[in-house]
Amino acid sequence: MIRSVCFLLIYSFVLVTGLSAQDCAVNLRNAEELFDAGRVEEVPALLESCLESGFTAAEELAAYKFIIRSYLFDDKTDMAEAMMLKFLKKNPEYEVSPTDNTDFIYLFKKFSVKPVIQLGLKAGINYTYMLGKDDLSVSGEAAGADYRNENFTIALGGLVKYKINNFLEAGIELDYSEVSFNISEKFLSYGIVSYNEKQRRLESIVNIYYEPWDFNGFIPYFKAGAGVAYNIATTASSTFYNSDVNNPFERAGPEVSRVDSRNRTDILVAAGLGCKYKLPSGYVFFDVDTRAGMMNQSIPGVPTDQELYYFFTDDRFRLNVMRASLGYIFIIYKPERITK
Repeated sequence: MIRSVCFLLIYSFVLVTGLSAQDCAVNLRNAEELFDAGRVEEVPALLESCLESGFTAAEELAAYKFIIRSYLFDDKTDMAEAMMLKFLKKNPEYEVSPTDNTDFIYLFKKFSVKPVIQLGLKAGINYTYMLGKDDLSVSGEAAGADYRNENFTIALGGLVKYKINNFLEAGIELDYSEVSFNISEKFLSYGIVSYNEKQRRLESIVNIYYEPWDFNGFIPYFKAGAGVAYNIATTASSTFYNSDVNNPFERAGPEVSRVDSRNRTDILVAAGLGCKYKLPSGYVFFDVDTRAGMMNQSIPGVPTDQELYYFFTDDRFRLNVMRASLGYIFIIYKPERITK
């Protein structure tokens, strides 16, 4: 019973929708005949009810044009301009074609459509590397620390951009980012310490984008900027491998919080390049950038189990990230009447 009712409802909806589409297609043909016959005052009422739904994309364009031209022929300039504004809100990237009537083109050129703002989402992967290292050791001897990035980590975020001119854009990128690294160093002559750390951060970068070329919709760009990073959480684990053949052992520790041993904020300097491709109402893009931390990450403090049990002490270092991102940008347009 329930299945029969659901089927009947779905069938009725499809049937009504199909009939509505057919009626609107008929209305469009009738409107063209009325327009050609000079009965332009009857055209808008015949078509406006179908503009919200019922037309295909091509039919909707034709309907808007018939309504606008009808108002112009009927000397209702204000109503024609109001309809042109609605047309441009729904079709902000429309470009006139050779088949467009001269009166439609004349009114079209009295309006401008500007990209007000661009909103984007992106996802990427991070490669972490360190600079400004000052190797320290519990033993007091040179440790010979080896820094490595063993795992790629994720970055998720959004961006807001504003077009300055044909070549320049300004924007801000907001990201959630994970970074990780491993430090391996010798302890005296009989041990090796392995230290793994992972940070979760929020990053905000203000960028300037330079777009010197456009190759049929493919737009390469360069970007540079600066911003800040905020450390949400830092966790780490240590393992000490004793290589003394007479007394070998291993000390493997649990993952512990290290947030009190790290600067919560960092100043970032960023630079990168990428390419975006124009789609209707937006862009898909891919870029690669590097974000260099300017501040030492380590905060010296009271010795912890990292030093007392695993023989590891924090070095001074600056944390840097190389990132590859893929995303989509949606453009919000604002059509308006050109005023002299």
